[in-house]
Amino acid sequence: GLADLVWADPDAKRLGFNPSSRGAGYMYGEDVVAHFLALNGLLHILRAHQLCMEGYQVMFDNRLSTVWSAPNYCYRCGNMASVLEIDSSLEFFFNVFGPAPPEACDQESQQFRKNAEPHYFL
Repeated sequence: GLADLVWADPDAKRLGFNPSSRGAGYMYGEDVVAHFLALNGLLHILRAHQLCMEGYQVMFDNRLSTVWSAPNYCYRCGNMASVLEIDSSLEFFFNVFGPAPPEACDQESQQFRKNAEPHYFL
């Protein structure tokens, strides 16, 4: 269903649903997306929880997009972020941006950034 497509991760090298290589959750291929869209009379799936280094990713012949809106995730991933605009003719425009420069942050935020070292990246 829809929850499976937005919470599992797409993979251009797979078909069907498969256990994720991360050991949790699932991954799915283009065939799953095509079937879901056809079954539901939809053109596109938009999802947002998977880190994209360029801020967004478009896959499967423009039938699935992932938008990531947290630049330099956890102050250490070095990724871009984006906000998606869709116009009245359903054209997509990804507004890509990076993190705020350190001088734009207040002193408390700068100190947090220096000390940020989440355990789940170790």
